[in-house]
Amino acid sequence: MSSGRGRPSGRPALTSRHAAAALALVLGAALSATAAAQTLYKLVGRDGRVTYTDTLPKGYDGEVTRIEMDPAPPPPPPAPTAKTAAEPARKAAGPGVGEKRRKAREDLERRLQAAQARLDAARKARAAGEAPAQDDMQVVQRRYAPLRSGETPPRANCFNAPNPATGVVSMVCPVQVPGEKHYRRQDKLDEEVALAEEALRQAERDYRRGTD
Repeated sequence: MSSGRGRPSGRPALTSRHAAAALALVLGAALSATAAAQTLYKLVGRDGRVTYTDTLPKGYDGEVTRIEMDPAPPPPPPAPTAKTAAEPARKAAGPGVGEKRRKAREDLERRLQAAQARLDAARKARAAGEAPAQDDMQVVQRRYAPLRSGETPPRANCFNAPNPATGVVSMVCPVQVPGEKHYRRQDKLDEEVALAEEALRQAERDYRRGTD
């Protein structure tokens, strides 16, 4: 005899195993149909039948359970190629041998050009400083044989005068000549030219060694 608690009329309700299988099929179909679908509905009819759908039917009078789904994960990044895989190592290692040699050669060229420019400037300064400046001059009394009576002096500022030390009369002609200040400046200019010449020779040696 059948008890009064028999199954309701109509199609029998799905078992848990059947429901899980149906859910897997619906989920797979929904995910394959569109990756953007993130909501499913569980429909339980009055007869106990369970259905899963991504669209809620209009006018459905059974039990409805909304199931929120996580969006599909983004695709994995493409596998690095040999070139992209070696790029971080190349950057970490710094410039290569060729790049280092090019930079070293450029640095030697700049040093050589700077040494040549220094020598040119030193020679130009020495040439400009050969003529004494006005404040370099000093007045000296040059003595010559005395003027005889009626003789005209070679310059208007020449005159006969006794030597303070000996008392001997001689012709005195005051003249302006470069002083010690002028010659000290000339020595400094000559020294700078010599230093610039040596710096240029050293730069040329370094350039030849670095580019051979």
